[in-house]
Amino acid sequence: MRGLACLLLVAFHTIGSTGASGLHVPDGSGYRGFANLFVHIRMPLFTFLSGLVYAYRPLRLGQTRQFSRKKLRRLGVPLIVATTILYALRLAMHQHVPPLSQVWSIFLFPYWHLWFVQALLIVFAALIVLESLGALAAFGRYLTVFGVSLALFLAAPFEQNLFGLQNATYLLPFFLCGLGAHRFRGVLQTRRALIATVACFVTAQGLHSYLVLTRLHAPIDPVANRSALNLLIGMSAGLWALQRVPTMRLMEKIGGASYPIYLYHPVFVAAAIAGAGALLPLPRAMLFVAAATAGVVGPMALQVAARRVPHGGLLLEGK
Repeated sequence: MRGLACLLLVAFHTIGSTGASGLHVPDGSGYRGFANLFVHIRMPLFTFLSGLVYAYRPLRLGQTRQFSRKKLRRLGVPLIVATTILYALRLAMHQHVPPLSQVWSIFLFPYWHLWFVQALLIVFAALIVLESLGALAAFGRYLTVFGVSLALFLAAPFEQNLFGLQNATYLLPFFLCGLGAHRFRGVLQTRRALIATVACFVTAQGLHSYLVLTRLHAPIDPVANRSALNLLIGMSAGLWALQRVPTMRLMEKIGGASYPIYLYHPVFVAAAIAGAGALLPLPRAMLFVAAATAGVVGPMALQVAARRVPHGGLLLEGK
């Protein structure tokens, strides 16, 4: 599932989040339609998996400080390193970045695709409070918290997105869904639940696909344009995949490097597009394949290299 999420994300940034990035495709192109088709699956699936993996080894009573240190190391250190590297690269290439006098802003507010890691830190901070209060210990209390998260998702109440607080309200329902899928698997992983999940996904994703394929759409920003449809697609996709995605060794290998891929795939994608464009006039389809492959293989190679350098694993992926 992580490998699938990585491929969808790399494909998206290869196409480009807007017509001015990636392959510079127009809004009416098939590439834009493909990117929009999976817009409500990509980041919800990553978040669902974060909640699922957390549920395997949850916070234990009396271990709050140790748990917090581990999460800050695992998420915070690579986030700071990646933010700094991406800023330096863009500055060196004379792209638009905050001036050095305001460089602090890239660490306090969402910076490019790294908004996800920022927001996930906020989710874990909220999780520590909820677990300490026992708010997720029983299914009834879990449903109450989950209902509040849905309200926050739809209301998006925070005008200031300091450290991705607004983005965290987007991620929270999907994280809790992944957590509940394991903690309350006797309810959420039954055959009856699977049938309901498949019906929900087919209906919601089918409607979304119809809208995307029958109309010319600009890039869809799911965080800024939230709806119940977004929720249904993201949660049902995670629950369905959890029970039905088959084991594939290659996808497991890609998924094992999911964090470096997430952090650094835009660097390798941009380098491949620039390099191929300068050397060979490749057709767009071939350029897409080459750049997307670089976006996956490059960070995987970086992971292997980092493990051979003192503290490389810590700086790259918080290990």
